Amino acid sequence: MKIKYSVIAFSLSILSVMIGCSPAKITSSKENLGIPTKFEKVTESYSDSLNNVGLVHWKQYFEDENLKRLIQTALENNQDNLKTLERIRAARASFRMAKAGGLPEVNAIAGASTRRFGEYTMDGVGNADSNLSPTVPADKMIPDPYRDFLVGAEFNWELDVWGKYRNRKKAAYARLMASEEMSNHVQTWLIAEVANVYYMLVGLDEELRILEKNIQIQGVAFNFAKEMKEAGKENQLAIDQFEALLINSKGKLIQRKREQRSYELMLSGLLGVYEFDHQRDRLDQVSIGDKVIQIGLPSQLLNNRPDIRSAELELHASKADVAGARAAFFPSFNLFGMAGFNAFDFGKLFFNPASTVFQLGSGLSAPIFNRNSIRMGYEIANANQKIAMLDYEQVVFKSYLEVLDLVNAIEQFEAQFKLKENEVEVQQRSVENSNVMFSVGYANYLDVTNAQQRALDAEIDRVELQVNQIQAKIKLYRALGGGWQ
Repeated sequence: MKIKYSVIAFSLSILSVMIGCSPAKITSSKENLGIPTKFEKVTESYSDSLNNVGLVHWKQYFEDENLKRLIQTALENNQDNLKTLERIRAARASFRMAKAGGLPEVNAIAGASTRRFGEYTMDGVGNADSNLSPTVPADKMIPDPYRDFLVGAEFNWELDVWGKYRNRKKAAYARLMASEEMSNHVQTWLIAEVANVYYMLVGLDEELRILEKNIQIQGVAFNFAKEMKEAGKENQLAIDQFEALLINSKGKLIQRKREQRSYELMLSGLLGVYEFDHQRDRLDQVSIGDKVIQIGLPSQLLNNRPDIRSAELELHASKADVAGARAAFFPSFNLFGMAGFNAFDFGKLFFNPASTVFQLGSGLSAPIFNRNSIRMGYEIANANQKIAMLDYEQVVFKSYLEVLDLVNAIEQFEAQFKLKENEVEVQQRSVENSNVMFSVGYANYLDVTNAQQRALDAEIDRVELQVNQIQAKIKLYRALGGGWQ
């Protein structure tokens, strides 16, 4: 009867532990992002089309062979890009560790020891008494000091009843895939950065040509003014104004050369090399075309942008973390055992059935006093899951707005560029007319210098607008997820 009552008491205690360890329900995440079906307030040529320039590989998108060569060099040598590849290796190792977590742990064991027991101890008296027994053969006499040799293997296996290791494996795999997506994200960033800096240098090359051309024109006007002064037709003030304008242009030329060198060094940093060829196309040869017009639908961002895909995978990993933390509330079941050879005589250790030993058992452990610690871990996993969901929503939302902003920028740059081209034509005509009128006395030096300054500024502005438009197209290409497919 006592045995029966003890069995019932043990069963009730186990049941109470399991009931006490029952966790709260997993918080359901918001799955509907509410992303619009199309990009709002853009022209029809930009949206409502499954064609998406983000699906075009960068080698097909960019036509400049010099730029392609630089991008390839950056992908092979840039330290940020190489670091993401190492992070993938680390994530792959973490996945393999998680994958092996649910398998039995098997260890080889081997040992040897010697010990002398005191004569006034239980072991010492027992060994001496055993050796005096007539039933103990000579080869089984216990030596003094006692020697112990052991060779074998032991295992321990926690059964994945509640999916703890299975969910750890899911989380590790999701993070492995997320690291690969982040590598793609860095690649799209790197491609866009190299292209942006390259076209900034192309623009500076053009500005340098414009400044050098205008310095020649201003030098001619300056010399002509000096000749007119010698002829008594002009005064020193006019010469000073022409000279000041010439000096100002030379200062701008030096400034542009300084900026050019800075961008060349920036490009070198992106390439990850100390020396590289600075050969570039001219600005009038640049053509990345109207391919950027095809921006597709907002829903395509979820599949094309690596940062969105990475955030989504991190969300899946956080869900698996929650499930794994939930499993910690439940009892764990373990199988354990060992097998091998054990003897106090090394000569009888191997190939002797009498030296064979083995052990096989099972156990159950359930959290009692550390339940609050487990619950806090579960709460942390839930909070991280909510943060991952918010990160996912945020990157999707920002991506949508980024595309709209860049589409608007490209349209406005295009409108500005057309106006600026007309302005450049008018200002260049104004310079020609002012020079002619100045030579015949119908215009003063202020008319000439102002016309030259405005023409120079207009040409520089036109180049900057053209570069800004090109860079906006590159940024839109990256925003649509282009370059890594």
